[in-house]
Amino acid sequence: MHHRVNWALMVATLGAAFALYAIKYDTRRLELHVRAQERALEKAEGDVTILQAERAYLARPERLEPLARLIGLAPIVSSQYQRLDGHGVGGPQREATHADAANAR
Repeated sequence: MHHRVNWALMVATLGAAFALYAIKYDTRRLELHVRAQERALEKAEGDVTILQAERAYLARPERLEPLARLIGLAPIVSSQYQRLDGHGVGGPQREATHADAANAR
């Protein structure tokens, strides 16, 4: 009887050793995967920083102004503003002027 118990314990020990080896191997594989992901994250963060700096450089007003003028853009003038309450430039007075001009014809 002790002979069978010893064999069972030896088989259980070998099974536990194999399971421990498999767990250790999987853990190391997962650690390598996590390290690779951390390196990729650091690279992506560095890329984002570089892209933000490039965007800030490209969006400088002193760089954009000559390009805007080349395509015909200019600063806003006061005649382009219109008040939302209907008074001021483009308000009822301007509409009345257009109505008077149409009635004169």
